[in-house]
Amino acid sequence: MSATPGPYEQTVALIERLLGLSAVHRESDRGLYIDRGLYVIKQGSSYVMIAVLRSGPAGDQVLVRVTAQVVAGVRAEGALLRQLMILNGKLRFGAFAYEPHGELILFQHTLLGGGTLNDNEVLAAVHDVALVADRYDDHIVARYGGRRMQDVLEESAWARMLHLSDRDNLPVLDDTEEVALRSSPSSGPKSGPKSGPKPPAESGGSTKKHH
Repeated sequence: MSATPGPYEQTVALIERLLGLSAVHRESDRGLYIDRGLYVIKQGSSYVMIAVLRSGPAGDQVLVRVTAQVVAGVRAEGALLRQLMILNGKLRFGAFAYEPHGELILFQHTLLGGGTLNDNEVLAAVHDVALVADRYDDHIVARYGGRRMQDVLEESAWARMLHLSDRDNLPVLDDTEEVALRSSPSSGPKSGPKSGPKPPAESGGSTKKHH
């Protein structure tokens, strides 16, 4: 008779079933399998990470931390941190946090794992964390600077596709070709003056003004 799975195994199994992920199937239409107990989901315009963590003195308790990276590259000014603390007191769940490495603003919510965790709890937490991140990222960037995580991740994806290092600039559109086309002889009347000679008047003087 097989042993009953512990709370960590129960929690990991529930999340992987819910997302359609495993060590063999590391990608699905719901998310990515980064490692056992660590998954990423794209929810709307936000990217949400689910981490299954052992807790307690003996590691026999399990927490599920749901995190969205909201803004990157923003300095920890007093006014910003004060606003985040005020928001933490008003939000019905979860809390903002600041990670000095990368100057990241995060939004996190933690669930209790194990046998009491259910699908609806996980889905609701992911949805609400993503909703808060999407609600506040533009406001924080407009007032305190930094960059939305969606923009950072999309540029990183492009950089990997184009084999660019972090220090390289992403390519920009170049109008050299367009300018060359305009100045080429085959470009037609576009290169000439806008106003040319008028066509000859029809016979009979129909174009003349009558006095």
